[in-house]
Amino acid sequence: MSKPCDQLPLFADGGLPLAESQAFGRHLADCAHCQTELTRHLQLDQMGRRYLERHGPITIPWHAMPRNRWLAAGAALVAVALGVLLGVGGVGRRVSSPEPSLWAGTTRALEARVTYPEADKYRRPAQTLMGGGTPSTTTADRPLTVMSELDRRGDLSQLVAAYLTARPPEPDNAKDLLKRMQAERQGEPADLLSDLGAAFYASAKKTQGSASALLELREALRLLHQALLLKPTHLQAHWNRALVYRDLGLPLLAIQDLEAVEGQETHPGWRAEAREKRLKLADVTTRRQRWEAANSAGAELVARGAQALDEAMRYSDVPMMRRDFYHAVRSRTSREDVLALLPLAEALDAKAGQQTVLADYLRSVASRDFSRRASLAEAYGRWVMGAVEPSGKESLLRAFLDSNEDDITLGALVMFSPRGPDSEYGEKLITLGNSSQDPWFKVLALQERADRSRQKDRYDLALSDLKQALELCTQEHLVYRCTEVRNDLAYVSGWRFQLQDAERFAREGLTQARLGQWEQERMLLQALGSVARMSADVTLGRAYFGEALLMGGGKGLARDIHENLAHLAITALELDVARDEINQALATGLPLTRHGVAALADIARTHRVSGDVEAVRQGLDSDLPVTEGQRAFVKSLQGRFLLDVDPAQGHALLMDAIEQAARAEAAASGAGWTDITAQHARAYGFTSLIFDDARREDFSAALARFGNELGFDTPGSCVLGLTEDTERQLLVGRGADGQLLKQYIPTRTERMPVDMADVVPPDMVKALRPCGSVDVLARPPLQGRSGLLPADMAWRYRALAAARQPPVGRGTHLVVNEVRYAEQRNESPLRWTARITPDEDLVTLTDLAATPSRVLAEMPKASEIDLATHGKVAPGPKSTYLLLAPETNGSDMLTEELIRKMKLLKAPLVILAACDAARGTTALHELGSLPNAFLAAGARGVVAATLPIPDEDSSVFFGNVRDRLRAGSPLGTAVRDERQQWLQRSASNNWVNGVLVFE
Repeated sequence: MSKPCDQLPLFADGGLPLAESQAFGRHLADCAHCQTELTRHLQLDQMGRRYLERHGPITIPWHAMPRNRWLAAGAALVAVALGVLLGVGGVGRRVSSPEPSLWAGTTRALEARVTYPEADKYRRPAQTLMGGGTPSTTTADRPLTVMSELDRRGDLSQLVAAYLTARPPEPDNAKDLLKRMQAERQGEPADLLSDLGAAFYASAKKTQGSASALLELREALRLLHQALLLKPTHLQAHWNRALVYRDLGLPLLAIQDLEAVEGQETHPGWRAEAREKRLKLADVTTRRQRWEAANSAGAELVARGAQALDEAMRYSDVPMMRRDFYHAVRSRTSREDVLALLPLAEALDAKAGQQTVLADYLRSVASRDFSRRASLAEAYGRWVMGAVEPSGKESLLRAFLDSNEDDITLGALVMFSPRGPDSEYGEKLITLGNSSQDPWFKVLALQERADRSRQKDRYDLALSDLKQALELCTQEHLVYRCTEVRNDLAYVSGWRFQLQDAERFAREGLTQARLGQWEQERMLLQALGSVARMSADVTLGRAYFGEALLMGGGKGLARDIHENLAHLAITALELDVARDEINQALATGLPLTRHGVAALADIARTHRVSGDVEAVRQGLDSDLPVTEGQRAFVKSLQGRFLLDVDPAQGHALLMDAIEQAARAEAAASGAGWTDITAQHARAYGFTSLIFDDARREDFSAALARFGNELGFDTPGSCVLGLTEDTERQLLVGRGADGQLLKQYIPTRTERMPVDMADVVPPDMVKALRPCGSVDVLARPPLQGRSGLLPADMAWRYRALAAARQPPVGRGTHLVVNEVRYAEQRNESPLRWTARITPDEDLVTLTDLAATPSRVLAEMPKASEIDLATHGKVAPGPKSTYLLLAPETNGSDMLTEELIRKMKLLKAPLVILAACDAARGTTALHELGSLPNAFLAAGARGVVAATLPIPDEDSSVFFGNVRDRLRAGSPLGTAVRDERQQWLQRSASNNWVNGVLVFE
């Protein structure tokens, strides 16, 4: 009769039946001999795996391969945490024996949870010392000998847990191991994703307060969301996602995950801690209750005046109480009732740091003739309390306008809507606000003027007025008004695609709103969600909109959020989800906004339902356009929606939209501003027509439109166009002999990658290879991506109709280098040596002289420009900017917006010797990037990189490129030839593959 130990070889090879494997696992837990022998098997396996890694695979006869290894893996997990299991053709999951020295601690340093069972045993959180840090007994350290042994035997799961949970955490090492486990298919996918999420969360805690912390939290959230998609009941993922939500300032979403943990967790320690965390976050409901109580107190103050004063005084610190104070004063029907509100006026004055603005206003109103004012005040009170029918509001407003009671009139004008861009009511509001001595109404007047400009698409004017409003409300401590202004600024900046500014305004506004303004808090979360959507950040966008939706609100808010969630699902290519979100928006009973119609036009191509035609009609009828650009945009939406079901009408609408948008753009440009809505109309029109051509297999027509959009005839050879639109993508071009090249994918599951290597099919590359240089016509957002064509080919991103030339004669070469950055930036100056010719005058800006304003002042005079400085990517919106020396006001960024405003009079060649400087934006309506900003400003060409680049090497590289240009090489050829030399010299110079040409 055989002994249990005799089964060890079969167990190790996975050859035991399931029942016997489980029985052997129980034996293994208590048998020292088998554990020793299994360690020997592990060592042999590790040696074999290393041999394969170094020398490649060997052929093993089929009959010699171990059987049923995955079955054995499952059995071993059930039995014990010990063993090695290999899968045919790859490495299977290893089950480890816990090392006691790693898990002897009674407290834990990592707040997040990991999936390794021994590490996930409940230990209370480590205490924080009064002077900072944690007690030295937090957990056992990682003994080097133990870690080496785990590494030797390939116990990656325990290594990961040790790196994350022992003191101090080493999340970067854990990330590397987890990515290796994913590649080798070791471990449960959901567990690996959850642990990766924990690793990124630990990285965020290490860099807390820095710009990179948001990026770490965002990636943690994405990974944990994926884990929960794979396994919705995953306890550790729910726990970890709750921590991420909490640190992102999204307590309601965090509470949901903690409730899920409480409902599933069996260990009393974890369950109690989850409850404790949930209760701490529950103060968000206290914030809401206090806001609701303040809102109710304000309403009672309007309705009952002095009788409700005591309750209103309790909430005088809530910013909106000042708004309700105005309503209450205007609603009082006697002098005595007005003066009774003096204590609240004085309290609000003190809160704003103003002397007697509200008390003076109160006394002024008390001096009015109430025999005339009383009836108007009574009517105003009914309006505020919702007792006036919509049909009666305009006649009542007219009565106020005919009186001399300007404060009542002003209040009614603010409440009356809609006020069109040319409305007499809006003009009167601005006049009365400007004439007021109260800064509250001066700010309101600026907001009204900005809104009128916005309705006419003059976002430039709106931005100027709103910045003035922000300065005034900040100076006067008007928190409620400042929060509203920051939301307006976030919206306007976002529409201008100044996403870094938009995010900053939204975050500042959210901080203010959390002083007690629940509805403003929700409003600013939506603003952050919009910034994330425009940045194509689906993970953060869904989080912000999801939190806002949980905060409640009316039908309009729900419709707007579901429209935005539909757009995010479109970005994620989840069209089933997008259809569901747009259905929920329609379920509110309100018509879609134009934004919602735009989503529906995309969704309907693959998920059309019978009610969509009416939904589009109602949506567009409810929001009539007022400008030429807006009318073109509406036509483009109609055309996109109809093209698949009524091609003739859809085509006609799109052609008309493009022509109308072009006229609007030209008129705006002539007047010194940019019609962004017209840009959207024109871009979306071309997108739809190009893909319709492709659908009909008229690829010649599709390619011709690439050039038409940019204002020139598409070349007849050596050209490649690429574009994408939700579920479809197109590559079309002509080879060296003019032969038509095409690849149309009508339905795809993923977007084009940032690194475009292997995107262009080999047959297309072969047809383009004989070309001296290839013109790449990449529509947004694809321009500025590296690797599109092989490194030994010359190619350029083309955006200009004709080549520009610098003036004949002596030139000026501007060099910006060795910049001294602001101390808090913690950046070192870059070393850069410019190549100057005898017929050039050198202008150098270095040290603290290299400020944005000085650089902007010198660039228009230059015929050659070298900008050797740090390129930075904003962590939220991911837009790129150049870092320079600080101005006196602290500004130190050279942004795309500032560059586009310049006029580069001498058509310079611009070398951007800065990391990530060629990176494009997520804009769909224009070619957005620093290189394109320089081209728009008048540059003849730009050379920039999509990758981090070394300063001294890049100085030599770009200097050699300039030498080749002076010897007569075209720019694309010069960059290609220099790149080839560097790659031949050393494969480590792969950064040169990220150097791109824009002309």
